Amino acid sequence: MKRKSVWLAVLVALSPAVLLAADPPGPAPGPGREAEMFKKLDKNQDGVITKDEAQAAGAERIAKSFDSLDLDHDGMITQDELHAAHEARREEMKQQFAARFKEADKNGDGFLSKDEAAAGMPRLAARFDQLDTNKDGLVSPEELAASRHHFGKGPGGWHRGPQGGPAQR
Repeated sequence: MKRKSVWLAVLVALSPAVLLAADPPGPAPGPGREAEMFKKLDKNQDGVITKDEAQAAGAERIAKSFDSLDLDHDGMITQDELHAAHEARREEMKQQFAARFKEADKNGDGFLSKDEAAAGMPRLAARFDQLDTNKDGLVSPEELAASRHHFGKGPGGWHRGPQGGPAQR
């Protein structure tokens, strides 16, 4: 009974997040993207999405998410597994941000000039002068790391952007 309760609680907790989660980055939302999603959900291709088709798609996404969180594949998700998944996602986001930083750093000096930031990381460029704490005209990875204390603050603060780096609020 306890196992069923845990399973049910996890499914209920994950359902909204899984159903609302965006597909991996792809084309911007629009008529083409909507048509693509409609076609994907309309399993029998009859031109309508039934409640059963929508529920099946939701169940598929829940199962996929559950399986990725259930690291030991015992049919239960523990707090340790959730923490491990969270840390793995954070590390992935850090690596993606580092790769974007390196790609934007056209001269390979390990710093971003205002022009490099504007061309390769426009959200970072919007806050360039605030990030350049030593006012040398360059933003270093260390300056970015030091700026993280601003994340999550009020209207003048920051939050993490989709690639894990600073983003404009």
